Amino acid sequence: MTFRDFMARALSDPTGGYYTRNARIGFSRGDFYTAPELSPAFALLLSRQIVEIDAVLGHPNEFYLMETGPGNGTLMRDLLVSLRLSAPHLALRVRPILYEISPVLVEKQKEKLSSLSFDHPPEWIRPGELSGRDPIDGVILGNEFLDALPAHRLRRTRDSFSEIYIEEDGSGKFIEVEGELSSSSLTEGVHSTAWDYPEGFEWEVQADLCSILEELYHSLGKGCMLWIDYGDTARERVSPKREKGSLMGYRKHALVEDVTQADPGSVDMTVHVDFPLLARKATMLGMRLEGFSDQMHYLMNLGIEEWLGDEQFSSEEKAAMVTLIHPLRMGEAFKVMLLSKGIDHRVGWKGFPREPLPL
Repeated sequence: MTFRDFMARALSDPTGGYYTRNARIGFSRGDFYTAPELSPAFALLLSRQIVEIDAVLGHPNEFYLMETGPGNGTLMRDLLVSLRLSAPHLALRVRPILYEISPVLVEKQKEKLSSLSFDHPPEWIRPGELSGRDPIDGVILGNEFLDALPAHRLRRTRDSFSEIYIEEDGSGKFIEVEGELSSSSLTEGVHSTAWDYPEGFEWEVQADLCSILEELYHSLGKGCMLWIDYGDTARERVSPKREKGSLMGYRKHALVEDVTQADPGSVDMTVHVDFPLLARKATMLGMRLEGFSDQMHYLMNLGIEEWLGDEQFSSEEKAAMVTLIHPLRMGEAFKVMLLSKGIDHRVGWKGFPREPLPL
């Protein structure tokens, strides 16, 4: 099977997939944590961007807030609480949608949101179920969603490219084998610079990213998509440190070096998002790139430094905020991209005061 199929089964198999069986998110009992678990400041800052988007849209009567891959529901809860405190006029108009495939996580999200009262109760939608619905106006956001989309793995050969497949050996263990590309469409993931890769260089192609993006695009009438994730620019993707790709596995906050040798359904797998590919596909669909930055500069532009000097926050709370922006922690590894549909071009978004950084 392709590595894409192996990863999809390992993460989303109905009976044994990581997100359907385990999906442990958090600190003490989790395999990994995300920015919302680290600090509520993350949601407070993102809410400033959402308030601005609402104003640009002219304060629609129904403002939809759709989160893709909402994890355990922490970010959605904190965003809704933040909007109720800082922008009650918007909070009254918000229609929450959670775009989720995992029944286990849906229950965790419902539990997380159960402490809130709603005039417009949250709605849960599975990927693939958006077609046929009326387009929505508002924001579609994803924090550490795209990195979990299954990926093909490619390798540079002496004069071309090959694909890495997964097979079972006679003892029931998984092994890697090399073969021809499973689909000609994968050549779209072969950047022109890939021809300069040294022999043996590996990288990933998330073919599912294109179909997911297209579904979300057609569901959005007017508004923005905000993507926050592990990811690379074109230059970072050809860096020598990426010679074996960006595939990573996590279990109990420890890195799993070889995901094929572990029980696949027990490991969270992730790859760095190809942000240049994301931007190309979005513009081909008709969206416009409004902003691109690393998380450090994005959160600084939204005002996180104001709080680092505020005495109302404890030293522990400030340390968590520093982790969000420190270059060696989340600050540079995470990228932020803002895409728009159906709105006039502007320069000077709160999180992106200048033109986008080079992809």
